Amino acid sequence: MTRDGEDAAMDRPHLAPVVRLRPAFRDRRAVRAATPSTLLTGALLAGLALALSACETVPPPPAAAPPAAGLEDGPAKPFGSGKGWTVTIHTPPSGKRFCVAERGIPVGQNAAPRLTFRTASTESGFILSGFTPSDSGAVVKPGERYDLTVSPDLGTRLSLSARGLPNGSLYVAVPTKGFLEEMEPLARAHRVSFRSTGLGELGTMLLAGSSWAINASDECRILHADS
Repeated sequence: MTRDGEDAAMDRPHLAPVVRLRPAFRDRRAVRAATPSTLLTGALLAGLALALSACETVPPPPAAAPPAAGLEDGPAKPFGSGKGWTVTIHTPPSGKRFCVAERGIPVGQNAAPRLTFRTASTESGFILSGFTPSDSGAVVKPGERYDLTVSPDLGTRLSLSARGLPNGSLYVAVPTKGFLEEMEPLARAHRVSFRSTGLGELGTMLLAGSSWAINASDECRILHADS
């Protein structure tokens, strides 16, 4: 190289060497090792989120309502009879005795309504059974409240509240201290009809001897249920 060539080379600017950068890659074994753990963690978190969401949005099923209770009963022993009626003393497991006055079913009147007078220390009344509701498809629902219109042939009409019993009967309860007064129309009448808005016509029955039955059941209550 001549002197002039050396001087020309020295006059040219010096360029830095070009360095090619290679992309950094993760070790494939590390990627393969991390992937299952990540997927498992994500699946667990998703499942937990779904479980928590289900707990928050789905309410627990409502508890079933307890069945309607019937009237307490127990072993009976006779108290007296008369006018076709029989009065008995009942001693239930609770020990709270009560008295019942009922009449035998006359032959050929199995489908006729029946009255049973029930007297106890604090609550008394009567049970209406053996009737067939006139409204198509109507049935007595246990625990349901029904209005009951009692129409005697003598005396005033009674508007009472009855409760449905599990055996399909209706129970009318009154405070014992007013039992005789409340039952007076039934004691005086010879025939009585029953009707309910929800059940329709319930039939008509004869009340022969009802005055004796009402007074005898109250006397039984005084001697045995209140003692």
